[in-house]
Amino acid sequence: MWLRRFRGLSHLSALALLTTFLALAFIYSLITPPGEAPDEVGHFDYVVHLLAKRTLPVQRMGELNESHQPPLYYAIAALFAAPADIHDSTGTFKLNPRFMWAPQGGNQINAYIHTTAETFPFHGHALAIHLARAASVLMGLGTVALTIAIGWAIFPDRRLIGLLAGALVAFNPQFLFISGAVNNDNLLAMACTGALWQTLRVLKRPEQRRQWAYVGLWIAVAILAKPSGFVIGLVAGLVLLACAAQRRSLKLFIRGALPIALVVASITGWWFARNQALYGDLLGFGMYQRVAEVVLRRSPLEWSDLGRFFSVQFRSFWSYFGWVNVPAPLWFYVIALLMSLLAVAGIGLLGLKRWFGKLADFQKAALLLLGLAILAQEAYMLGAITHFNESWYQGRYIFPVIGPSMALMSLGLHSLMPKRLAPSLVAGLSVILLGVAAFMPFQVIGPAYRIAPLPKWSLWFVPNKTEFIFGQAFELKGYSIQEGVDEITVTLYWQAAQRPDLDYSVFAHLVDESGELIAQKDHAPGQNRDYPPTAWWPGDIIVDEHVIPMPPQLAPGIYRFRIGVYNWATGERLPALAKGKPVGDFVLLDQAVRL
Repeated sequence: MWLRRFRGLSHLSALALLTTFLALAFIYSLITPPGEAPDEVGHFDYVVHLLAKRTLPVQRMGELNESHQPPLYYAIAALFAAPADIHDSTGTFKLNPRFMWAPQGGNQINAYIHTTAETFPFHGHALAIHLARAASVLMGLGTVALTIAIGWAIFPDRRLIGLLAGALVAFNPQFLFISGAVNNDNLLAMACTGALWQTLRVLKRPEQRRQWAYVGLWIAVAILAKPSGFVIGLVAGLVLLACAAQRRSLKLFIRGALPIALVVASITGWWFARNQALYGDLLGFGMYQRVAEVVLRRSPLEWSDLGRFFSVQFRSFWSYFGWVNVPAPLWFYVIALLMSLLAVAGIGLLGLKRWFGKLADFQKAALLLLGLAILAQEAYMLGAITHFNESWYQGRYIFPVIGPSMALMSLGLHSLMPKRLAPSLVAGLSVILLGVAAFMPFQVIGPAYRIAPLPKWSLWFVPNKTEFIFGQAFELKGYSIQEGVDEITVTLYWQAAQRPDLDYSVFAHLVDESGELIAQKDHAPGQNRDYPPTAWWPGDIIVDEHVIPMPPQLAPGIYRFRIGVYNWATGERLPALAKGKPVGDFVLLDQAVRL
C-alpha cells in the first residue's frame, strides 16, 4: 500500500516538474529576442526554406548557414510554424553592425536590431519563429521526461534519484535557454536520451529483436537531427557487443545488430545517398569544411586550448546566454561547480562504501552505460576541436548526454544525503534550482537585451489615444499628462510610419486659452534612449517624455499642449493631419490642464 502511494506521489511530482519546465521554457522563449541564441537565424532560415520552397537547402560556397544539417528537426519545426504567413516580412532579422563579433567590430551584445515589429501580438516571421520555438520547448520537455524515466528504470525503489535528475535538467538555465530557441540540438538531446532509456530497457532482455529495433528508431531520429547523432549509435553498438560477449553468443549479436541496422538504414539511408549524389561523400562533410572555413582551427590544438575548452564548456553547459556573450552572475557558476564537486565526491563515496558492489547486475550495467555515453560524447567533442575553433567549445554540444550526466549527478548527491532527510533535501534543492532558473530570464537575459522601441501591446494601455500624423513618418498614437508640484510632464507615444530621413525634433508647447506660449520643451524623440528618429524602423513605437518646468507666479487658468515636429536645422515644421485632414503644422491635445 505505502509503495503504491509513494509511486503515486512520485508521478504527481514528475507531472509538476514537467509542467513547471514547460512554463519556464516558454518564458525563456518569449524573453529571448529572436536571433539571439547561437546560430538561431541559420536554423530558422532552414525552416523558412522548407515552408517556402518545399525542398531541402543545398550547401553552396559563400553561404554559411545550416544547410548541411539533416532535415528532421526543421521539418517538425516547419509543421509548427506553418500557420504563420512567411511571406509577411514582419519581424525579419536585421543585422546589427555594432555587434561585438561583427566583422568591423563593435561593443553591443545583440547580433540583430530588435524593433517593435517582432513583439506581441506576433505576425509574419515573428510569429513563425515563436511557433518553431514551441516545437523546441516540447522536445526539451521530452528530454526531461526521459531523464526521469532513466532514473526510475535504474532505481525503481529510489524514485527521488530520477526526480532530482529531472530537476537538474529542467532547471538548468542553459538547457531552458536552448529549449526556447530554434535549434536542432533540442531534437538531438531528446533522441539521444530516448536511445539511452530504450537501451536500458533492452539490457534486461537483450535477446528480443523488437527492443533493439526500438533502439535503432531512436538512433535514426538522432542521426536525422544532427550529424553527431551517430555517437549514440556507437554507444548502443558497444552495449550490444558487450551483451553478446558476456553471453558468448554470436547469435545474440546478430539478433540485435540486424534490426538496428535495418531500421537505421531504412530511415536515414536516403539522406546519405543524397549527400553522396550532391557532394561526393556520404556526410557532405568535405563541402561543409569548404563552406565553413571560418570556423576551422588555424593552429594545432595545445594544452592551453584544452584548459579553455573545459572552462568554456562547463560554464556554457550551465548558463551562458546570447551568442555565448551574456554570462550568468558569478555566484551561479560557484553553485554549479559546488554541486558538480559534491556529486563527484558522492560517486566516489559509493565506491568507498562498496555500495556499488551491492547493486544488482542490471544497475551496474546501467550506470556503466551512462558513463560510457558521457565519455563517448566528450571524446567526440575533443576530436571535433582538433578541426574546429572555439565556436565548438559550447556546452550545448554535450546536451545529448545531459540526461545521463544529471542522473549520475543525482546519484552522487543522494549518496551524501541521510536517507531520512533525502526527500526534504531533494525538495529544497529543487526549489533553489527553480528559483535560479526563474531569476535568469528576468534579471539577466531580459535586461541584457532591453531595447528602446515599445512592444505593440503597449498601445493598448495608452490613456489618451490620437490619430495625428506629421509628415510621412511620425504618427502620434496617444499621450498622457502628469502634473507635479513645479513641473508638468507630457508623454507622447510615437509610431514610425516609415523610416525618418532626419533626426527631427518635437516641440511640446504649453499654451494658455489665447494660444500664448507659456513654457516649452523640445528634443528629438528617443534621443535620451540612444534611439533618435533616424534609427527607427517602420512600426517602431517610441515613448517620448517632455518634462516642462512651470514658470513662477503662473496665473490660474486652463492650459493645453501644442505638439509639432520640425527640422531643427532649418526650423521648418512638418505638416500635421488629424484623422486624415490637414490641420496646419501643429496639433492641440484634447486634455486640458487646470492650474
